[in-house]
Amino acid sequence: MKKTLTLLLVLLPFVAQAQTTDSVSQATLDSIDARMKMMKLKEISVSAPKPVYSMTGEVVNYNVENDETVRDLTAWDAIRNAPTVQIDEEGNLTMRGSDQVDVWLNGRPTGMNGPTLRAFFESMPADALARIEVIKNPSAKYMVDEGHHIVNIVTSARLRTSELWILGLSGNSRPYVSPWFSYVRNTDRLKFSFHLAVSNSHFGSDGNGGNVLTDGGDTTSRRTYDYASHGATVFGSNSIHVDYKIDSTTDFSLMSWNMLNGHYGDRSGYHYEQWDYLPDTAHYYYLDSSASSFLAFNGFTHFDIKHRLPGAKGHNLTFGGMWNYQFMGNDYHQMRLISLAEGNAAGLLLPYDRTTDLDTRRNSVDFTLRYNRPVGTHDEFSLRLGGRPYGNNHRGRTILPADTLRNYVSDYYTNSLYLSLSWRHEWERLTLSGDLHTSRDWLRISNTGLFPDDTLFRFFTLEPSANLTYRTPSMHYFRLRYSYSVSTPSGGDLTTSRTYSDDSYIVGNRSLHSSNTHKASLSWNRYFQKIGNMGIESYANYTTGGIESITSSTPGVDPWLGRVISYSMPFNIVSSYKAGADANFTYRPTAWASVSLNASLYRQGYAVEGEAMQEMTSWQLYARLWAKVAQLVNLDANISYGNPTLGLYSQTEQAVTVGLGASATLCKGRLSLYLNISDLFDSNNYLMTVSTPSFASTESSHNKSRYITFGLTWRIGKLDLAWQARTGAAGQ
Repeated sequence: MKKTLTLLLVLLPFVAQAQTTDSVSQATLDSIDARMKMMKLKEISVSAPKPVYSMTGEVVNYNVENDETVRDLTAWDAIRNAPTVQIDEEGNLTMRGSDQVDVWLNGRPTGMNGPTLRAFFESMPADALARIEVIKNPSAKYMVDEGHHIVNIVTSARLRTSELWILGLSGNSRPYVSPWFSYVRNTDRLKFSFHLAVSNSHFGSDGNGGNVLTDGGDTTSRRTYDYASHGATVFGSNSIHVDYKIDSTTDFSLMSWNMLNGHYGDRSGYHYEQWDYLPDTAHYYYLDSSASSFLAFNGFTHFDIKHRLPGAKGHNLTFGGMWNYQFMGNDYHQMRLISLAEGNAAGLLLPYDRTTDLDTRRNSVDFTLRYNRPVGTHDEFSLRLGGRPYGNNHRGRTILPADTLRNYVSDYYTNSLYLSLSWRHEWERLTLSGDLHTSRDWLRISNTGLFPDDTLFRFFTLEPSANLTYRTPSMHYFRLRYSYSVSTPSGGDLTTSRTYSDDSYIVGNRSLHSSNTHKASLSWNRYFQKIGNMGIESYANYTTGGIESITSSTPGVDPWLGRVISYSMPFNIVSSYKAGADANFTYRPTAWASVSLNASLYRQGYAVEGEAMQEMTSWQLYARLWAKVAQLVNLDANISYGNPTLGLYSQTEQAVTVGLGASATLCKGRLSLYLNISDLFDSNNYLMTVSTPSFASTESSHNKSRYITFGLTWRIGKLDLAWQARTGAAGQ
């Protein structure tokens, strides 16, 4: 789009004298006319294209009002064109592979996501937007949680009191059906959204595998199996977000998300063939079957009080708290039927018919105080103080008829206190920031059962990081980052309590210590005015003392099961690295079509003391096409593929997957329809192989992932837009 400025300048550098008509000669008039023509300047036209993309400090702007191709599209279509922003079929946003993306509207959080977010902005024309601000590394002045990104939608029209009631229905051919409802209200002081959804679905999977146990090179047992499972799920969720402007300096926000999830009619069957060689030789065929149901409720409630202090812009104080909770009950009935191969003596594998009750509860309360103060024009100091006064992870298992070996109650209590100091300095195009994080953690194990444990652990961590970014006038963006992090062992890693299953057990390792990880990355992004954006990020991560669980064969006959079995225990035996590069490119010829390509190439390795290093080079590709046809129908196509990836003593393979979709918005933005085909070739196969010094296994499975998804959304109400110029932006 071009803007034309016209300048008309007329200069009269003479003094008019009073004369009568008769006294003015024709020569005098001609002279005056000539002088006037000489002093009159020609019209000057100054024109320049206004950029579609621009950068303001750390903010990348998509100037929607300068994009002629976005006319007659929706605001949701415009968001699709924001650089480095990816949107999935459900309406969830990601940036640089992270889903920690906060969507703001005119400098304040919307609290919406998924289908509600999509329905809201499909109701708004793209002409109502001035720009979309993409903030990858927001400073403390934005008052968001660490690690979050911001997409701020700035309207050119003032959004007055508006209400939307949104009704939706989605489903697929598994079968699955889900009705949902959302309500959104916006005023100058209040942003409120509510979402409620319920669903009923069915699932199924099948696969096969096998494993071998060895002792000093001799095989002690081996087993093969195949399985099939199916069941049904009921699901319900709701979310509430409130953002209220108490006065010109103070905001209050509340976010609550809750989920109710239940399974019923779950059935599974495993057919095994097993050979035991110690302490006696036996050859079994047996069938493990189960019927189960469970009900789980979990969620979180989070609040923030944000106060902008007098003084320079960005001087603020935030106090927040969060309660995380989960309650789950699981009941299932298990049966094992055994038959011996002909000519074999009876072994130690026993049949059973039992019921199991699992009780799981998780609760934690966290508080955070954040203070940010600008120091001069270019410097910013931040302090974060927080802690967890209470945290508990409870799990209990009761088996009837009474099973002393497998019944247990475990509780892991956690408390923590942390302090973070940050400094940020900005030059004209260069920004340097540093962070120092320290924490003190307490972990108490309180387990009862056949293997009791009551122990208190204390941990201290110190983690620095640094970040340097540089921007050029031609829209190049460079970023260099280094961080050092510490991972402490969990209660399950440290406990001496054994948790037995039918044919194996899990136990912690008291000698564990924290592991240390160094991470460094260098990235480059380029934003083009016409074709989109591209970027490359190279990185290297190195971990020492990594905590990994190793599955091994017991060195002899297990005293509780009477035969050689497998067990898992964590060790600080791993040094690992991962180095590679991620590349992305988005071709955007117009606002109604784009192609995104993402590629990863990396090499990773694991070094275990006394063993040869395990190394592998892996790559992954992902491509996505989006286009809007006749300004009505959205077409989506995506494909992903990668070669095997390496884990400690393991490799994992996955096949190519292809997805197709179409959607449309009708009835002047009130009705939306969509149809998707997931995993077109039903190729979601999974293969994993494990090989440790005394244990080897392979498992393949096939999830029935090809299905057709459909959905419709109906909106009632309107967005009340007052067409006035708006200059507000995120953080203002």
